Amino acid sequence: MRDPRLPRHPHPFPPIPPGESFAFVTNSGGTVPVVKEGTKVSFPSFQYLGEGITINQENDRLTVEQPGNYFIVYSVNLTELLNVSTRILVNGRPINASTIATVVNRSIFISQMILPLEADDTISLELFDFEGTVTLLQGAGATLNVFKIH
Repeated sequence: MRDPRLPRHPHPFPPIPPGESFAFVTNSGGTVPVVKEGTKVSFPSFQYLGEGITINQENDRLTVEQPGNYFIVYSVNLTELLNVSTRILVNGRPINASTIATVVNRSIFISQMILPLEADDTISLELFDFEGTVTLLQGAGATLNVFKIH
């Protein structure tokens, strides 16, 4: 039960301080039809965006508005063990340091990195080296976090 002495907030999140560049987006329990060359993961389930990072209409690409160093973390959690690979794309190009290239079936993928980005650079999460449909777990099936480091 809520303490009546505490103030009520219109939403469960604290206000975003001005100038905070971050993004946290999720795909909760969706399916992704993957082709060998690669398929971007969309994030329609939840989007918490600070200033300076936007998401496109397809929900599969974040854009940073300011140059700087960014801490990027992604996770992919599947409902079954599969021989699929994951990676981050910046401006449509793979970032090798982010790649988890699978040689055995697995269901959990997590990677993190710090990258220098320019204004208007885009960030996407891609599944590749697999043909078929993957099903993401409910909750944090796929997540992408981006934070500008000050």
